[in-house]
Amino acid sequence: MNSSPAHTQPAVPAADSVSGTPDAPAWTGYVPGPDTLRAETDFAGTNFANPAFAETAFADGGSAPFSVAATGAAPSEWRDTTSAAIFGAQSTLAEPARIPLAPPPPLAENALFQSFVLLLAATYAMLLYRNLGDVRTLLGRISRDAATGKRFSEDPGGSGYSRFLNIATAIGLLFLGVAAVKYGDTLMPGRLAASIPQCAALIFSLLVSLASLGIAAYQTIAVRLAGALTLSQPFIAQLMLLKRTCFALGMILISPPLLLFALCPQGTGGVWFCIIAVELAAAAALYLKETLNLFLSKKVSILHWFLYLCTVEVFPVSLLWLLAVR
Repeated sequence: MNSSPAHTQPAVPAADSVSGTPDAPAWTGYVPGPDTLRAETDFAGTNFANPAFAETAFADGGSAPFSVAATGAAPSEWRDTTSAAIFGAQSTLAEPARIPLAPPPPLAENALFQSFVLLLAATYAMLLYRNLGDVRTLLGRISRDAATGKRFSEDPGGSGYSRFLNIATAIGLLFLGVAAVKYGDTLMPGRLAASIPQCAALIFSLLVSLASLGIAAYQTIAVRLAGALTLSQPFIAQLMLLKRTCFALGMILISPPLLLFALCPQGTGGVWFCIIAVELAAAAALYLKETLNLFLSKKVSILHWFLYLCTVEVFPVSLLWLLAVR
């Protein structure tokens, strides 16, 4: 088939950017490549026939980036070049700066979880306000003479004090869930925290409180069963009262720094954590001392005291811990 003049584009003389001669052919309608520069992009609206432009462009003795036709019209050709020809042989490719993604918010800083913590703090303050006499009685029993071994196992009488111990125990179980969420949030990797929904913090806290309630139920059943088999229900009643009293005392002393630690941003609150650890160790030591005194006052062997600690106190907690870390 013969090509008609309407379907061909003849070569026209164009100025060469190096030699400046109009003999170098250039093809119009050239499809640009990735390293192609177009003349009118950088010189749009420029009068190439103006002598002032030529004096400015060639003032440093170099060559113009594009040749200017004698007619003064802006060239419409595409010319291939490289980045080294434009920016120099020593130029290197610079990677664009990437904005790092924001880290996922910690679980303990969830608005729903912190609202629950504030509600728990208000409940704790109301408990202290409405049972100030019972709190004073509980704190005053620490300074009593422990020679009889019944400092915490004696019931001061009155249903109000027993109700105070029950409410304090319930609040303490909820505080255990808050402490577990806050401590787990500090140890959890960032990738794992990003995959957990934020509403799961409150659910996890309630699950820990429910598990603690299950441990308390197991301990009560085990001790009551042992008392029924050994026909020592009065001794078991004193032991259970001592346990509730020490737990309520620990809750009252540990709750204020625990609330402040739970509301601290992630990575802070180390001082409150140390205070919690010291108070928790002191409460555990006080409980061990009081149970030992109670066992000795009832002429019960220390071997039975060790058996009680291993079977009732240590075994359910260690079993739950092993199930959690797997």
